[in-house]
Amino acid sequence: MRKTLTKIPALLIIIIFLLPATTVKAEIPEISGSAAIAFDLETDELIFTKDIDKKVYPASITKLLTALVFSDHYSSKKTEYMLYPQEGKLVIPYAIYWNLKNIAVGTEISADDIMHALLLASLNDASTVIALNISETEEDFVKLMNEKARELGMMNSNFVTTSGLHDDNHYTTAFDLMLLLKAAYNDPWIREVSMKQSYEMKSKNETLGLLENRNKHIGLLGNIMGKTGYTGEAGRCFAGVYERDGKTIGNIILNSTNDGVNVLVFEETEKMVNAAFEEEKVIRLSKSEEVGVITVSYRPYKIVGPTKEIEVPVKSADTISYYGNDVNLSETEMDISYLDLSSDEIKENSVVGVASVQERLVTKKVDLVSTLDVEAKILKTHLFSYILIVFFTVTFVVLILIATISKRRKKAARRRRIESARRSNKYVDDSKRNRFK
Repeated sequence: MRKTLTKIPALLIIIIFLLPATTVKAEIPEISGSAAIAFDLETDELIFTKDIDKKVYPASITKLLTALVFSDHYSSKKTEYMLYPQEGKLVIPYAIYWNLKNIAVGTEISADDIMHALLLASLNDASTVIALNISETEEDFVKLMNEKARELGMMNSNFVTTSGLHDDNHYTTAFDLMLLLKAAYNDPWIREVSMKQSYEMKSKNETLGLLENRNKHIGLLGNIMGKTGYTGEAGRCFAGVYERDGKTIGNIILNSTNDGVNVLVFEETEKMVNAAFEEEKVIRLSKSEEVGVITVSYRPYKIVGPTKEIEVPVKSADTISYYGNDVNLSETEMDISYLDLSSDEIKENSVVGVASVQERLVTKKVDLVSTLDVEAKILKTHLFSYILIVFFTVTFVVLILIATISKRRKKAARRRRIESARRSNKYVDDSKRNRFK
């Protein structure tokens, strides 16, 4: 016998699961940035969201993608020298040749020094050095960048330049940059370089100058890495990673107001990060909360008689929660599925199904358990009839036994009489008696 499972009505599902989620919403701190995201780097959970799928310009945050492709090709040969190309002099400042030293074309600089120039001081010609030492043309290198972006899942981005200098067709989203920031954080070379306050850059033959990290939060507020960006079209941008109390949070603000001194975007980031570390999750499904009723079919008398049904309340074995941001509240769905179990397999607190919540990047699951022992409930429900069946069965068996014993006794008595008659020669069996007729 297998059970027929009935989910709770759709309206009740809406009342139980959707209503609580719509009553508690995470309020992102007020910022001027037109798009922003805060997320847990370890779990991929979104904490705060603001227009995270909106098309925006990433400016020099682009260099994180350039750095990832660079790391793919040079992480095992960081001490090798790269040649400074003529095209580097065509790149507008900030640049090595302009802000540090006017080096000659063909100058040899180690890959590690170029990575520092790219990430700390965000020097635009460093990206050109990388592109032209890996690919024939910058356009060819950009193809590698876009391939890497797709590999990371950045499906709403397109890159045209290696530095992030403006192009109308060079765009991304806050959500896509979340994927990029996480990948950069997980790259040991990029993380090692990004954590530094400053670095003395050298070529093969001379010192070029001191690189200062343009990330104003480095070493403060738990910040361990970050990348700035600015163009007139992109506004002020910042992507940073913060560690506190065993938790790692990434935060991105795009198109923040340009205050002229590049302070406002960091103030807005601080507000978001502080709030993100303190934000509590919304409970979508509580532990021991009843989520529905399943109907189990069974035969009270096993192989005979009609099929009956019993309703079994089902509860959650644990809690499912998430951050109450716009994306989670609008996209997250609860799905309930049940196992195909027979009535004798369902005990109290035995697993009968699974409830799952699908966030954009995270699936959370909890077991659904029975609130009663089905066989014990069936026994209790039909106990009187079972007693009667046992009584009549026992009575019938006893009567059969009595009849059988009586019959055997009569046969035994007859045998004894016959045997006694034979011994006294008074018995003649029927076959011999018939001979004298």
